Amino acid sequence: MGATVSDKHTCRRWTIAISQLKSRAAKVRRGGVPNDTADLVEQCLTLCDAVVRDLAGAGLQLDESRLKLDSQISLWTHLFDEMPIACVETDASGVILGANRAAAVLFNTSVKHLSARLLMHFAEDRDQFGQLLRGLSADGARHGCALIIRPRERAPVHMEATVVVRSPG
Repeated sequence: MGATVSDKHTCRRWTIAISQLKSRAAKVRRGGVPNDTADLVEQCLTLCDAVVRDLAGAGLQLDESRLKLDSQISLWTHLFDEMPIACVETDASGVILGANRAAAVLFNTSVKHLSARLLMHFAEDRDQFGQLLRGLSADGARHGCALIIRPRERAPVHMEATVVVRSPG
């Protein structure tokens, strides 16, 4: 990841560069440049200095927001992992993005090995499962149906599945 606005070194470099430009502008002013031009240069440099300060403040706010977001993600991940009901998060085409331990037990595999696999591979009636996903993406409502899941190296499991859109819109 590149340098962010809140990177102290970047803001410091900008502040130093603006200070150096101010010094050069002062020397030019003493050398007889018209006052209007010197005033305009001084106003521009003052504005640049204010922009750097504002960006540094915005960067600090961004860093605080990132910390809060990381904390919320951590809390959600813990809740998701500890849920006693099998939960699988997929993209619109059914590729598994995340699964909890209960889902791993249901599918007789590890959480790690579920990631990036098609959930449809575990459904006995793949056409029915595909229709369930298509119906979900068409209207965004909650859908449920009876499915037969085929865990790895185990007997099929009859279950009720509920599918919901992760976020509306």
